[in-house]
Amino acid sequence: MRPGSLSTKLNVHLRETELVGKIVREFGQWHDVPEQTVFLVKLSLDELVTNIVVHSAGQIPCVREIVLRLTTNQHELWAEVEDDGCAFNPLDLPIPDVAAPLQERSPGGLGIHLVRSLMDRVNYKRVGQRNLLVLSKKVTQPSAVELP
Repeated sequence: MRPGSLSTKLNVHLRETELVGKIVREFGQWHDVPEQTVFLVKLSLDELVTNIVVHSAGQIPCVREIVLRLTTNQHELWAEVEDDGCAFNPLDLPIPDVAAPLQERSPGGLGIHLVRSLMDRVNYKRVGQRNLLVLSKKVTQPSAVELP
């Protein structure tokens, strides 16, 4: 992989998830990130941006902007999602019991559970009046083809 970074602002709208997917795909192509890693990061960011848009509606203060940052070095890809909504740490949500029968499950929490499962690390912190989630995924290069 080639080291690099990108930062962009997103509108607070569900159609921005399409843009996030495009940004992550192009960032991955530009920096030679393996497709599997691009897919996992794209899926995680789609979930997080969707949650910010859906759950911030009607809150005071409402989210006015989402900032997305991607950074890579030779071995790891980081994604940061920052918003200016009210303080909310999704990592405080209880881990859902996915083995329980559907009728016994509580709604919510599956998205952040998915993100935690797909990423190597997920951290939250409140920076001033902003929420910041930092995800990272170690990158393993596809193994070389063994010659006979």
